[in-house]
Amino acid sequence: MKTLKNKVIAITGAGSGIGRALALDAAKQGASVAICDRNADSLAETVALLGDAPHLATVVDVRSDAEVLAFAAAVAEKFGPAHVIVNNAGVALSHYFDSQSREDFEWVMDINFWGVVRGTEAFLPQLKTHDDAHIVNISSLFGLVGVPSQSAYNASKFAVRGLSESLRQELHDTPIHVSCVHPGGIDTNIIRNGKHLQGADGKPTTTASLARSFARTTSTTPDGAASIIWAGVLRNRGRILIGPETYAMDLVQRLLPAGYPAVLRPFLRIFSTKQR
Repeated sequence: MKTLKNKVIAITGAGSGIGRALALDAAKQGASVAICDRNADSLAETVALLGDAPHLATVVDVRSDAEVLAFAAAVAEKFGPAHVIVNNAGVALSHYFDSQSREDFEWVMDINFWGVVRGTEAFLPQLKTHDDAHIVNISSLFGLVGVPSQSAYNASKFAVRGLSESLRQELHDTPIHVSCVHPGGIDTNIIRNGKHLQGADGKPTTTASLARSFARTTSTTPDGAASIIWAGVLRNRGRILIGPETYAMDLVQRLLPAGYPAVLRPFLRIFSTKQR
């Protein structure tokens, strides 16, 4: 894809953070943006920031097949078939595997992974009508390395990575490109809006304390992340890394596929109970 101008771009989870920044940046580049989020108030804030830019906003829970399909239909009705789907909606959970509930594990997977599947299923028929289209799936640094207390989140983001890499090969001979995005520490609300019961050290934690710890690791703003993502899309890059920590850990896990946890331990002390 060479330009976003006059393109129709659909973005899930656009009520804040990276999703909002992607929508605002795309609108500035001349795109028509269709945004959705589960939180109506946050979505309204994004709409206000879009101003007079062509847009469609719908409250959608990406856990619902019917709501995601209805969102796709509304996009096609208002703007015509989408050129880009950004599967961005996501949640976070911090809990050790042997003490977390199956319900919480399924909650993470249903949004972070199945939300991506639903968004791709709903919009792929629209993308196929264009001679230049793009799927953008948001994974994570934790889609590259596994860490304690993140088994559910890791599983969801590794799954997004695997799905994206398979799709990229299946669509290789088509005009549809696939990018998998791996953000590191981005200053968003994902921690504050998540469920957090145990830190990386296995000790009890709270959402507030983990959010404070996470804030010390953020190296990129949502606006900066959006700029990197759209630059990667316009270059049709299959993998988009964001943040120096992501580049560093990507290299480490390539060099030490079984030994990288030892390299991670000093970083994880930031999230230990002793340092809160």
